[in-house]
Amino acid sequence: MLFLFLFVFVLFLQTNTILTHCPTNPLCRLSNDSMTIICDTIYGSGNESSQYPIISCFPPVKTYLIRNFERISLYTFQNITFSENQTFLIKLINISIIDSDAFSNSIIIPHNSKLSIEIGDFNSSTSITLKTNAFNYIKIDHLHFNYINNFNGYSIFDTDCFSNNSIINVLTFEYCNITGFSNIIGNIAQVYHLFIRHSSSLIQLTDKSLPLFLTKSKAFEISNTSLSIINSHTFQAWSLILEELIISNNSNLEIFPTIITDGVLMKLNKLDLSYNSIKILDINYNWFAYSYTKYLLLRKQQLDLFLKTNILKTLPLIEKIDFSEGFISNNNDNIIKNYFPNISNLNSIDISYTNFSENMIIDLLTSISQIANHFVTIRLYGHTLSDKNFCSYYKIFKNAPNLLHLELDKSHVCNCVIDLFYMNQFRQDITNASVLQPTCLFNSTRTPCNIDTQLSLSNCNLGGQNPDESSTDSKVGNYAFGAVVGGLTVAVLVLILLGFSVVYQIRSRRNTDLDMEQPVENPLAAIIEERLQNT
Repeated sequence: MLFLFLFVFVLFLQTNTILTHCPTNPLCRLSNDSMTIICDTIYGSGNESSQYPIISCFPPVKTYLIRNFERISLYTFQNITFSENQTFLIKLINISIIDSDAFSNSIIIPHNSKLSIEIGDFNSSTSITLKTNAFNYIKIDHLHFNYINNFNGYSIFDTDCFSNNSIINVLTFEYCNITGFSNIIGNIAQVYHLFIRHSSSLIQLTDKSLPLFLTKSKAFEISNTSLSIINSHTFQAWSLILEELIISNNSNLEIFPTIITDGVLMKLNKLDLSYNSIKILDINYNWFAYSYTKYLLLRKQQLDLFLKTNILKTLPLIEKIDFSEGFISNNNDNIIKNYFPNISNLNSIDISYTNFSENMIIDLLTSISQIANHFVTIRLYGHTLSDKNFCSYYKIFKNAPNLLHLELDKSHVCNCVIDLFYMNQFRQDITNASVLQPTCLFNSTRTPCNIDTQLSLSNCNLGGQNPDESSTDSKVGNYAFGAVVGGLTVAVLVLILLGFSVVYQIRSRRNTDLDMEQPVENPLAAIIEERLQNT
């Protein structure tokens, strides 16, 4: 019995040794939880026959961390088989070279599993050399480059490191010194989403600096860069299938130039120009290239610049608008009334934390209510709707009963406008409990507003032109009307008297005999004669 126990114990120790250390390459170790393989040159004694990490002796794990190696060779991940329906991550830190076929079809990835690769580390910037076809015939869910100083010695990324058969769902460059892309051999991988973020070296965007694989991309984002110039004809729409175009958070982008896109982006769903510093925009800007847009984001932008170009009239399919944190410059009180058209497909609009006046909000809600035939969400965080304009809000509500869902701050006071839009039983049934609502609505001791009473108190003339006029204003209006009528009457009488006077003078002249022997003297004759005598 004792012998059997010792045998099992020794077998356990051997198994544990195999799992935590690789006999063929002691540079790699398995973590205690068996979830991560860590390969690092610091684990070596300096006498290793190979300075390349080799992990084939380990079972598949969730995370592979490889750091401080000169290169990743084609043998590193050779014949690695990942498990079904799992997500895996390979992290490469302080790696100088990735050889051809280092990531290739020798890595077996099941169809329902996902592999992500991160290259670089936020703790230090490095340079890397990517050999041709380093990523060859492989499917990667997310390839993420972090803090890379240069690629193959340049700030231009050579896409020939991807073979034609490579499929990359998301390719991200973050905090990298990248200014553009090159395609020397002309390999065109399938890259569905390209994101360039926090890259201070990216200043100018041209058709020459874009990668060839953009023709197969669904999304393109440039954000938090030093971008200041976008050349004309940068995007050739006929060759693109972009569904999302995001140019945002670029503090140096002050001019949004015309004709940066040739043709029409017919697959485009989302256009995001938020948080840029755009100050100059041609009032005749033609947005036709983006006319298929369904989701427009202009967060923290000078909105009147865009509205005056009739951008909303050029995007007939728009369903969702985000103007949050934006602002309207001075002397544009009628900007919404003049430039916000009836948008039949609109599902939601966000004007939270803008400087919209309450009259602008009323103009906006009026425009939406006049055509709404489905639920529309209007986010109004940071704004207050007051009872002094109750008549206008009531007309809006009656235009589209129960169709406008207003989202307001939790701290918004409960008044008659709030009760009008929130307390309707049908509205309560469809309101999402997770959405912010004024907390006072949940106060069971509060007496709700009596809408009919408020209509009477506000003296709402629902059939008139000015439903928000008070009784005092109405009286003033009546007096003014009477004064106008009286004035017109006096003017007519004066004209009649003048007419009689003219007729009388004409008749008097007809009864007067003119003496032709005494002609009427020209008043200038004496002056002319005097001047002649003095000459």
